[in-house]
Amino acid sequence: MQIFDGYELKSSQDEMFDKDKNVKPQWQEILESLKSSTFEELEAKQSEIDWFLKENDVTYNVYENLDAKVNRSWSLDPIPLVISSQEWDETAAGLKQRAKLLNLILKDLYSQRKLIKENIIPAEVIFAHKGFATEAYNFGSKDNFNLYFYATDMARGPDGKMWVINDRTQAPSGLGYALENRLTMNAISKGLYPEISRKRLFHFFEDFRNLFTKLTAGTDNVSVLLTPGPYNETYFEHSFLSSYLNIILAQGDDLLVKNDTLWLKSLGGLKKVQTLLRRVDDRYCDPLELQNDSRLGVAGLLDVYRDENVNLLNPIGSAILENIGLNPFMEKACEYLLGEKLILPQIATWWCGQEKALKFVLKNLETLIVKNIDRTVSVEAYFCRKMSLEELEVLRTKIIQNPYQYVAQEEINFSTIPFYANKNIEPRNAAIRAFSVKIGDDYSVMNGGLVRVSATKDTLLVSSQKGGTSKDLWILGKDDVELCILNSFKYSKYIDTSIDNLSTLKAENLFWLGRYLARSITTTRFILQIVKKMASFYRYDMYSTKESQEILHKALTHLTMTYPGFLSVKTSSNDEAISEILSVIKDSSRPGSLTYTFKMLFNTNLNLKDILAMESWKLHDKMKNEWLGFLNSTNKSNIFIAGKLENTLIYLMAYKELVQESIFKEQGLLLYEIGSKIEDTILLLSLCRSLMTLDIDKSMEYDILDSLLHTKESFNAYRAHYKSSLILENVIEFVILNKQFPKSIIYVCKELLDDFKMLPKAKEIASSYEEPIQKAYQILESLEISKVLKLQSNDVIYFEFDTILSELSQLYIDCSNEFTKTYFSHNDE
Repeated sequence: MQIFDGYELKSSQDEMFDKDKNVKPQWQEILESLKSSTFEELEAKQSEIDWFLKENDVTYNVYENLDAKVNRSWSLDPIPLVISSQEWDETAAGLKQRAKLLNLILKDLYSQRKLIKENIIPAEVIFAHKGFATEAYNFGSKDNFNLYFYATDMARGPDGKMWVINDRTQAPSGLGYALENRLTMNAISKGLYPEISRKRLFHFFEDFRNLFTKLTAGTDNVSVLLTPGPYNETYFEHSFLSSYLNIILAQGDDLLVKNDTLWLKSLGGLKKVQTLLRRVDDRYCDPLELQNDSRLGVAGLLDVYRDENVNLLNPIGSAILENIGLNPFMEKACEYLLGEKLILPQIATWWCGQEKALKFVLKNLETLIVKNIDRTVSVEAYFCRKMSLEELEVLRTKIIQNPYQYVAQEEINFSTIPFYANKNIEPRNAAIRAFSVKIGDDYSVMNGGLVRVSATKDTLLVSSQKGGTSKDLWILGKDDVELCILNSFKYSKYIDTSIDNLSTLKAENLFWLGRYLARSITTTRFILQIVKKMASFYRYDMYSTKESQEILHKALTHLTMTYPGFLSVKTSSNDEAISEILSVIKDSSRPGSLTYTFKMLFNTNLNLKDILAMESWKLHDKMKNEWLGFLNSTNKSNIFIAGKLENTLIYLMAYKELVQESIFKEQGLLLYEIGSKIEDTILLLSLCRSLMTLDIDKSMEYDILDSLLHTKESFNAYRAHYKSSLILENVIEFVILNKQFPKSIIYVCKELLDDFKMLPKAKEIASSYEEPIQKAYQILESLEISKVLKLQSNDVIYFEFDTILSELSQLYIDCSNEFTKTYFSHNDE
């Protein structure tokens, strides 16, 4: 067996070996495939897996404390867990039975409550659990009040059968990761397991899609996956599943309740949501009736559901089924509701709300595992055999004071599984998460699942938050390949990708991505120009004077709006100026600073993870890490700062190019471009006011205009056009009024007007945001340079020019505000 020679059994049950270390029949093919492999070859396959997962940006957000979140790469073991087709059929029958049972329990608890009236389930175990939603009373009688999607955590018990550990019902996670694991294993298994046939996941996802088709009636209605957002631990799979199932990914702010209907706010207007697959826990779904400080749900959602105007997968109230206090009563409930005995065994469980069970638990406490019935209150399990006498007494007191809240379970040695770690194969504890979806009166069980493995070989706790890893689950056997191929054509129909369907939240993020990226680039370029001049990098006609430096410094304050900044700071030395510049660069708490702008850019980028290309994400991460390194540095030299800014600028320009090349118009590139053009123009107008409205000595004018042109990447273009030195009148004409120069204000203004015509409902609603830009264009066309550069006696600035630039700036701000009201809010529609 070679690489398995050092494998030491630590449990009476192991998935691959029996107690005499003979290989079990279903593992023979795996052994045959691996017996000639070396640890070096297995390590190479592990590296290949890691590369695929990183390439696809498969992540899991780990919360180290209340404030810290770590975006950790998903991990997958190269050795799958294999189960025979016959055993899985038996297990699937048990999973279907349990799903049907839980569905009936759910409907009963929120309608007639016969289970409570007939003393099948104690009332206290229901009402003591926070998952019971009194707001959902009488929902159980509705036809669409069903457990549509269900996940079960299982492991092999001492008797060799699969035992149920947990039920996940309100917003089951893991399906997307299970699919990604299978796709990754398919990619690497050809060279490692070429001859092993396993059943496909296709049929399950086909059933899932069919469920959406059935529930979402009408061509104008849409299906939505409701996500808490990019900071949620499993956001990757929210994005992945929405794409795979062809449904819209949305956050609570994307949705609106109006006229007893749930609507998706899109650029094209409100679209009726018929089916909502929610990944938001029950209590956060409706701040109007449930947790009132929730920002994740939709106010009024429960009312819409009461009127049966939306289907919820799963319905609010289904969290009660995750109550581990139900376990002692499941056998009796199964006989009462189905007339059957439970197929799948459970861990022996004692609910402490019953006197007899409480006495047993207190007497045998040191041998048991104690849990709160509500996993949101206390995630950790108390492994009593590992606790001190003092700790046991504290726990005993807690149980006596509030017995309804606790259950105790016997500690079971579940089976171990071969796991590759540190160039060795060792036994680890693992749990299978299996998935079921409702089809008619029955349930379809996926021929596979997500296998979660403990972080170390001596750990019983299996949790992704605690550093565990994963495996793919293979059900041995073959599918009807021709049927799979035939059925796949059902989903090749045209999908409407019109920009009209873009959610307003996504559209707004694209708009602000354009603005923040433009702001980042212009601010970085301008600071770079200032720092270079301070270091006397330029050796043209003359060095920068103190007066020109002061003008540039004040222009920086106006550009970034980091007031009072250089307007009040007297910079008599280079060190004083650098200190203020470093504050404008590094101070993350200072609105307008470069780091503050980057933070907003990074947040916007995060909200567009399902749209942006993978390469842009990689570049984003590199840029972020590079910038963090700069923030932690103490070097204040001009040369060092200039070098770091140049590196950052390269990242920003590459990122900009990737965004523009990877997003097509229907995905929202138009929104990004509009935001970018508005921001670019506002910033250029700010620089023009600060640098071109002053009556300054010609000896300073070159430095000032040179900085302006370099900041807007226009110096070489100006030289090619005018073939002369920098003259104020020429620069004004070039950067503001030249209709042939793509970066000029009037050229971009005309482009904006053309862009507006491509927006949804442009003819009906464009006036509010289009009028300011039309007026701006008229002002630009009528602007005469010779007139606006006239000075009255004692004038130090060109007042008429400054007034026009100020008016133009306000028009663009008005346009942005009206555009936001028009497309990013539908409250008054």
